[in-house]
Amino acid sequence: MLELSHIGVQFGDKQVLKDISITFQPGEIIGFVAPNGTGKSTLMNVIMNYLSPNKGKVILNNKLKYSNKANEVKIHQAVSMMPDQSDLYNHISGKNHLKIYQAMWNSNPKLIEDTIVKLGMASYVKKKTGTYSLGMRQRLCFAMQIVSDTQVMLMDEVMNGLDPTHVELISQILLQKKAEGKTIIIASHLLENLEQYADRIFFMKNGDLKLVDELAPEFTDKKVTTVRVSNFSQELFEVFKKQFPGLHVQTLPSGITLIDVSEQDTATLGDITQYLIAQQLTDFSFGKLTLNDLYSMEYQQR
Repeated sequence: MLELSHIGVQFGDKQVLKDISITFQPGEIIGFVAPNGTGKSTLMNVIMNYLSPNKGKVILNNKLKYSNKANEVKIHQAVSMMPDQSDLYNHISGKNHLKIYQAMWNSNPKLIEDTIVKLGMASYVKKKTGTYSLGMRQRLCFAMQIVSDTQVMLMDEVMNGLDPTHVELISQILLQKKAEGKTIIIASHLLENLEQYADRIFFMKNGDLKLVDELAPEFTDKKVTTVRVSNFSQELFEVFKKQFPGLHVQTLPSGITLIDVSEQDTATLGDITQYLIAQQLTDFSFGKLTLNDLYSMEYQQR
């Protein structure tokens, strides 16, 4: 278990993190979502003790804190952070990188070959990393994190540069590690499929963590909560609001209009459908709020 207790970080007059207190449990995947420059990496660096907070403590398993060098070594035996591509040595092979990480954390050597196979790296893993593509380097960084096999794994922008096939492959490995009881914390501004595997997702804004489920309780609903409409002109938008005054309607910067129907009955859904068709607005769908919708509402509203 990893606990952050009243973490605060300030750079000059700017308060980057404000009194953050949260606990991460074993067997849990956590997502931090925010644009660049809003504190994701700062929070990760505090967890790793690469940056000392102005106030607050990081506590591992109810007892270990960064109070001295010996404790820092013990915490880093259990808490690791996925390396950045700039951390790779271009003159040595991917496999040697994996061997280094396995030796540093004294994990099971079998993890090296297992991870190579699962990530489809066999054809290039013995080549020098200086010959790797962006996607190959990113997979190697992820593989190094997996080989460390620590209790808590931090990953900053894990899906960068990956094609959809490898995004899905890594997602499945993350779920496997969750089943093994790992605590996985992922910071990202790329939202593709994050909601499919994360147990809790937090938006970071103005130095605070905001749980998505609290911002929009209907986000986790399985029932139809939202009508998504394309090409809703401002004129039709105003007419629609007068026709259905009890509905919450908003247009996102992407041009998509969202109609909240979470509390509406079947008859009202039918009336909405008939109205949209009558106005020749045939490009619409019924579903639920997506993480992209919520991100746009939180960070990109006009």
